Amino acid sequence: MSKKYVCPVCGYDQLDEPAASHSVCSCCGTHFGYHDIGHTWDELRRNWLLKGAPWFSKAVSPPPGWSPVRQVGRLLEMEDIRVTASSSSSTTEVRRVSLTA
Repeated sequence: MSKKYVCPVCGYDQLDEPAASHSVCSCCGTHFGYHDIGHTWDELRRNWLLKGAPWFSKAVSPPPGWSPVRQVGRLLEMEDIRVTASSSSSTTEVRRVSLTA
């Protein structure tokens, strides 16, 4: 079984490669090394969500029961844990995208 990676834009956890130059996320369609030049992953996420969080790939189907809301929620929880673990002060602010089920 090969190692899978998480997309830092949408939280899709089945990437075959890390978010690096020229890999493309099947879920949100982010082309790393292209779309993220001049844009943060947060900006790309916000734009994808504002478009309705559509599944990007025509070749790869969404996982059974796929929910972009749950997927992004898990990503934001991972980000919260990472920020909390690396924070040396109690003044760290984590901004969250408001999601509805």
